[in-house]
Amino acid sequence: MEVMESKRCLFCDEMVKVKRKGGCEWYIDCMCAPGGSYGLQEGSYEPFRLMSYSDKRSTFPIMSAYIREQTDCDEKVVVSYEERGAILQSPLIPLTSEEKGIRLLRFLHRHTSGPGEPVIINQFSQSYNLTYSLNLQELVYITEKLKEDGFIERIGSTFKLTEKGWVEASNNASGKSLKPCYVLLSGSDENVGREWLETVFPLLIQLGYAPKFLEEDVSSQRLDPKPVETLLQSVSDCKLLIADVTEPGAELWLRAGFAVGNDIPVIWTCMASAEGREQPQGVRPLYWEDAESLNRLLQKVLTRD
Repeated sequence: MEVMESKRCLFCDEMVKVKRKGGCEWYIDCMCAPGGSYGLQEGSYEPFRLMSYSDKRSTFPIMSAYIREQTDCDEKVVVSYEERGAILQSPLIPLTSEEKGIRLLRFLHRHTSGPGEPVIINQFSQSYNLTYSLNLQELVYITEKLKEDGFIERIGSTFKLTEKGWVEASNNASGKSLKPCYVLLSGSDENVGREWLETVFPLLIQLGYAPKFLEEDVSSQRLDPKPVETLLQSVSDCKLLIADVTEPGAELWLRAGFAVGNDIPVIWTCMASAEGREQPQGVRPLYWEDAESLNRLLQKVLTRD
C-alpha cells in the first residue's frame, strides 16, 4: 500500500497529500494542479523555503501559474530549485495585463466546446495563478477588463466566453503562428458582424489566419491629427484583407486600395442582394447569401493551389 504524507505546497500554500516517487515529491490536487499533481525534485523544498520573503512574493505565484497551466494542458510537470530561473525568464511567461488576460481566455477555451458554454472556476479567490497574477486584486482587474471588452461574461464563479472571446482564444490557443487577417465590413448591421464572428472567423482560424475587424483598431481615428496615416498603418500589418463591398464607404476603398498597392492579398465579398451593382475595375466580389455560403466560397479561394 502506497504511503502518503501531508505537506504544504510552497507555491500555493495549501496543505495536500504528497507521495514520493522517482526522485520527486508529487503534490496532489493543490491549487497549482487542481485534479492532478506536479513533481518537485528532491532537495528543492528547503532552498525554496529559505528564499527571502520578497523573492518568494515575486517567484512563487509565477511558479504556481506555470505549473497550473502546464498540468491543465495535460503536461507532466517537474520543477526544481535549479531550474527556477529558466521558468521565470521563459518567453512563455506573460508580462502585460493583456497577455495575462489571454491566459484566462485560453483556459476557458480548453474547457468548453464553443462560446456561451459555462465554466465554473471553483475557489476563484485563490485562482489568480490562472492569469499569472501576483494577487487576487490583479486577477479581478484582468477579469473585469475582459468583461468590459466583451470577451467574457461572468456571474459569480461562472464564466462564459462570448463569440468575440472565443475567436480571440482560438487565435491564441494553437502553438502555430497565425497570419494576421483584417476584415472590413461595410454598413452597420450588427447581425452581420455577429454572423461573421460565429461562422466565418472560425473557418479563417482553421485556415491559418487570425481574423479581426479592422474598425476596432481605429476607434480614435477622428481624434488623430493624421487619420489617413493611422488607417493605412493598420492595414500594412496584415497578410490578408477581406473587404465586404455591400455598402462600401470611402475609408473601405482607401484601406483596400492601399492593400492592393502594397501586394497584400485582398478578397472582395458582397451580399447577393447587391449583385448587379457596378463595381470598380478589378473588383470581382464573392457574392454570398449567408455566412455558410460565404464559407464555402472562401474555402475554395484560400485552399486553391
